Amino acid sequence: MFTLLLAADQASKWWIEQQLPFYHLKVIDGFFSIIKAHNFGVAFSMFAHWSNPWRENLLLGVTIGIAAAVFVWWLRERRDTGIVPWLLVMIMAGAAGNIWDRLYYGYVVDFLDVYIRWNGTEYHWPTFNIADSCITVAVVLLLFVSFRKGQ
Repeated sequence: MFTLLLAADQASKWWIEQQLPFYHLKVIDGFFSIIKAHNFGVAFSMFAHWSNPWRENLLLGVTIGIAAAVFVWWLRERRDTGIVPWLLVMIMAGAAGNIWDRLYYGYVVDFLDVYIRWNGTEYHWPTFNIADSCITVAVVLLLFVSFRKGQ
């Protein structure tokens, strides 16, 4: 599963970088577009304004540190027959995809643009990618599982 998710993430980002010009490709007008965006920060472009050497080194180091912590957690849980080991693999695959981007491109390639048009104004969710989706879905499900275990 790790390899499949990482391959899907990297193939989609490669296609975006190679084939999509800098414009919106509307998929569902008023809701979803595919765009090319370069994210120099982390989630929601936080810290993108920091000076270049600090930003790149700190964000790469933090991402690698979190991925390593999730890997250690996975080592402890990997024999569990439940969903938790699979969710940890999703987080590691997403982190690996974004780490690769930072090392290869110097930024993370984002391209999924979800928005809604309301009263003549467009409201956009921050642009994201398959790696971000893996991480987000897995974290939400981990939270759900952890609350369910507490019952």
